[in-house]
Amino acid sequence: MQKIVLFFLTVGVMMASCAKSTKPALRYKVTNDAADSIFENIFIPDTGTYTMNIKVDFLSGYPTDNVKLVLTGLPANVTATPDTFSGVPNFTESFVFTSKNAVQGTYPVTLTGYTSTVIPQVYNFSVTVIPADCAALYWGSLTGTSACTSRSYISPATGVSTGVLNNLTINNFGGYGLHCNVTVVLNCDNDSLHIPLADYGNGVHLSGAGIFNADSMVIWYYAPATPTGSPESCTLTYKK
Repeated sequence: MQKIVLFFLTVGVMMASCAKSTKPALRYKVTNDAADSIFENIFIPDTGTYTMNIKVDFLSGYPTDNVKLVLTGLPANVTATPDTFSGVPNFTESFVFTSKNAVQGTYPVTLTGYTSTVIPQVYNFSVTVIPADCAALYWGSLTGTSACTSRSYISPATGVSTGVLNNLTINNFGGYGLHCNVTVVLNCDNDSLHIPLADYGNGVHLSGAGIFNADSMVIWYYAPATPTGSPESCTLTYKK
């Protein structure tokens, strides 16, 4: 009788052990914004702060498994608070980058996700350190390439500081002449820009919006009045 009891106890332990080993592995997705886009590169000022929101979404598997996120490879004079975070998906964590006199350039950085059920997932991206006044990226000579509703052309321009942080004046904007000076307002937090509707000289009225990075600036604008008198819509790309 004792042998029979021991047999069933042994079988029970083995079954419990097997049940444990079949715990479903956690599958999750990591993105660095709220729009479920791919994991993207970021731009931070050489002195200042930048916030990167990391979103971790549960896909399948064991629903209470923890995901630990670890940032590594930050450049000198750049720190992140926190640089390690743990949570159960779904969750969003904000990593705040703080820089002080960091050397401008592009650096490879790694975010690694750890769980108890799967091998670590590695996400590689780059951190580009730019001037605290991101308009400084475009001071000096520029080359503009315009694709408009009825024409395409290349024209030189000059970027000048307005004396206001993250504001840029572009002389000969769109090739509209040296008396046309357009003010571009840059948003360094999300790498976007806008141009308020105004009279910018030489018979030019326009407004626009766009995006930029350390290499190029793309502006979509509509000009109801131009030096030729005809309105036009254009995509204008500036490069240093």
